[in-house]
Amino acid sequence: MTESWLAKTSYAHRGLHGPKTGFVENSLSAFKEAAERGFGIELDVLLSRDNIAMVIHDTELNRLTAHKGSTKDYNAEELSRITLSNSKDTIPTLQHVLSQIGAKTRILIEIKGDQGHFHQIAEAVWSAIRYYPDDIAIMSFYPEIIKYFKAYYPGVPRGLVATTLDDEQLPKEYLNPDKQQRLIKSLDVDFIAYDIRTLPNKVTRYCRNHNIPVLTWTVRTDEDRIKAKDYTDNIIFELKSDDENQSN
Repeated sequence: MTESWLAKTSYAHRGLHGPKTGFVENSLSAFKEAAERGFGIELDVLLSRDNIAMVIHDTELNRLTAHKGSTKDYNAEELSRITLSNSKDTIPTLQHVLSQIGAKTRILIEIKGDQGHFHQIAEAVWSAIRYYPDDIAIMSFYPEIIKYFKAYYPGVPRGLVATTLDDEQLPKEYLNPDKQQRLIKSLDVDFIAYDIRTLPNKVTRYCRNHNIPVLTWTVRTDEDRIKAKDYTDNIIFELKSDDENQSN
């Protein structure tokens, strides 16, 4: 494999969150819980108004906080004071998360392109991760972001996030398997993270035939695990209510 460490540790999707732990997604508590149990972590990044990489999934704040508006309406200091619902955690900067996570934690950063500003968010992420001492990789649905890292920071492992299911959030061209396969080649990606619901497919078969690690998201059930074992190299998962220990 191009990046052999990618297959060594399962990744907790947005940290270990949900009823089993009591922690909120993309919170520092959820990340620390994952790290303490020996998992890698997957997290999402968006931009603040002052172009700081913030760890949050949604461009709008209303689902996970009591605030309205978008992340781009607030600067990093303001966002860092906003409490996540049913939690003592606040929205963290990427740099703060990295400074608080224990050594040897492998991290996948999904860079969200929903705000546009592809170069700005790529630079913000690079500014936060450049001194992180352990295994870290970036990934995105948006090829513009991956292309930027290839051009300017080629030493950072980069992956394409992909699906064929249309949730009306992504440009439809990103859902085309032929387009995805062309991007894998042109962007020279180190891995792909593919939707478990659409496995197997021609794209993941191509990757496995060409020694490109295939990760899959989001694994939640025993059926998902069986499928992932058959068709991928590693998983991005969420805990089932009865799961105690899934560490690799």
